[in-house]
Amino acid sequence: MIKRLIKGVLPKSALAAVNRWRRRERSYDSWSKAEATAPAYGDKHLTAFRIARSRHIIGQEGSYVQPAAEFLTTLDSPAGRLVDFGGSAGEMCIVLRKQFPAWSFTVVETKSMADAAQALRPEISFSDQLPPEFDVFYSSGTLQYLSDPETLWREALSRTTRCAYLARNSFSNRKLFTVQSSWLFDNGAGPVPDGFDNVEIRYPHQTISEASLTGIADEMGFDLAARFEGRNTGVTGTRADVYGADLLFKRR
Repeated sequence: MIKRLIKGVLPKSALAAVNRWRRRERSYDSWSKAEATAPAYGDKHLTAFRIARSRHIIGQEGSYVQPAAEFLTTLDSPAGRLVDFGGSAGEMCIVLRKQFPAWSFTVVETKSMADAAQALRPEISFSDQLPPEFDVFYSSGTLQYLSDPETLWREALSRTTRCAYLARNSFSNRKLFTVQSSWLFDNGAGPVPDGFDNVEIRYPHQTISEASLTGIADEMGFDLAARFEGRNTGVTGTRADVYGADLLFKRR
């Protein structure tokens, strides 16, 4: 009631200013404090929207998803096992499966997303847990939304036999904890499905140390084989000390 009254009194310019202030880039002292101000990334409404939107592009995934050429070189073996960590409804894995039919593909997602996407694309596997072993680990724009990305990275590399590729990263030399804000319709690709309101979605975000990830990889027996700076970035906000780079690691 109060919100409706305010909207009826304030001019549109003032409402826009209020919304900008609410979505301002604010830092927090820790992940837990940022997390406390926003729902989890696996919010059921966001999951339902992404599944519904992805359903509209079944059979047309290649028009929306284009894996980097450098990443495709990691699949140069006759067969193998790839894990896409944070791979949403499996759009990229479907594209890859058409190019590399002898490979197996597993998307690791939240349980709600994995359960819903399995029925959507039964040709690939979905799970909320990392498989015991795989040949290639891929993750795009996901580590920065985890409470402990370094531990996940170490665990993933312990199960990876060949290569690991990290895309759309958000790096900085010091940890920055924020809450990212976006509109629901900005999530996913394809036609916007009916039955959803374009509400604001908020979720915790943190920057990651590139040096830390590279150091962990070295400890786990991986070399940094290639680095692609400033392309396909996962940087959000306007802070000058945050940057993006894609990283390709190969086991020694």
